[in-house]
Amino acid sequence: METLIQIGALFILMAVGFALGKLKILEEAAIKGLSALVIKAALPALILMSLQRPFSKELLSDSLQTLWVASLFYIVLIALSFLAVRLMRTPPKQAGALIFALSFSNSGFVGFPVVISILGQDALFLAAIHNILFNLLAFSLGIAIVSGLANNPASTTTNNPASTTNVSPLASFRFPARKLLNINVLAALAGFALFLTSTTIPQPLALPLNLLGSTTTPLAMLVVGTLLARASFKSVVGDWRLYAVSALRLLVWPLLAWVVLKGAGIGGYLLPITVIVAGMPCASNTSLIAEVYGGDGETASSVIFLSTLFSVATIPIMALLL
Repeated sequence: METLIQIGALFILMAVGFALGKLKILEEAAIKGLSALVIKAALPALILMSLQRPFSKELLSDSLQTLWVASLFYIVLIALSFLAVRLMRTPPKQAGALIFALSFSNSGFVGFPVVISILGQDALFLAAIHNILFNLLAFSLGIAIVSGLANNPASTTTNNPASTTNVSPLASFRFPARKLLNINVLAALAGFALFLTSTTIPQPLALPLNLLGSTTTPLAMLVVGTLLARASFKSVVGDWRLYAVSALRLLVWPLLAWVVLKGAGIGGYLLPITVIVAGMPCASNTSLIAEVYGGDGETASSVIFLSTLFSVATIPIMALLL
């Protein structure tokens, strides 16, 4: 019951954000500012402070196991995403965005608050470790998927025969090294280094970092609500693939993760953390990467909206089951 109250609080905050967006109290500039505040300040502080734990061989073993399981998790999920998009006979223009949406969830922005609500603050240590793989793969292989399929000759509708016919699908891809070392990854790496050396952040610095990190959950939910308020319902009506991708993302993937990990004897925090990551809505940077690297930005935005909307129902169900 307590978990349901916690989850209910998240969605009340989301509803407040939705109302603020509809009433134009939070304009586009404010929404972008809040998003940047969460991603570049509050979330890194939360990650860093969640890793403030005394070193132990048990925690180190759990961390290494988390990295191993997360690696296999993303390899399998990306392969299944390619298969699902192919079976849906997805038009080449949409393929990259939908594969990315199926492969990568909103594991930090929405996932971390949900992990805290369902499992408690202690679980955030392994959740932050798990999320390192998301950043490494989403900003490398993920961009390669979106960019490569967007520049595939099959998706080109131009009449110029010399346009992209002889161009490799990944010809325009540039490895985003700077993206890999974004502030959230750096916070996780710094926090893990402090954990390995049993270094405690001094109280005068730890207190403001804790206060800043504590704003992550309410601000993140408010922003998600305002984004839902701004989304266009017309863009999702009629495209059944968007609904299919949302169902896979929110229902099939977490169920599959639970069955496989349970069968493999994985327990502790790692099982529910992986299930939660698998069942979160599509990553919020799906549309950003699609826009920047030539993918279908409209499809990306639509599937983010739809999966986030449906997660209002699926996340409480997940909380009950976990």
